[in-house]
Amino acid sequence: MIKPYECTQCGSTDFEEAGAKRVRCAHCGSLFRLMTHEPSVVINKGAKVVFGRNANVEIRGDLDVQGGAHVDIQGKVTVLKGKKQQEFKLELIRTGKKSLK
Repeated sequence: MIKPYECTQCGSTDFEEAGAKRVRCAHCGSLFRLMTHEPSVVINKGAKVVFGRNANVEIRGDLDVQGGAHVDIQGKVTVLKGKKQQEFKLELIRTGKKSLK
């Protein structure tokens, strides 16, 4: 799955998905946020968003609709991914219980 990363806490390269743009080290349990240079649109829980019949929306990057958000798409919404290779890096959210320091 995700192999180009190395855990900053234990050095492992084995990660599991842990939600939207988050991964957890399978060895020590440290939680990381995936950081990209690509923009993203996040529609948060509880949001009510309507793209009307005449909408012609282009989102360049990612679209993240969180659970509990109400999105009504009546028109056209297109999510465009960049043509060049994405760069990712990890940002530590919290260390795992088994982390070595």
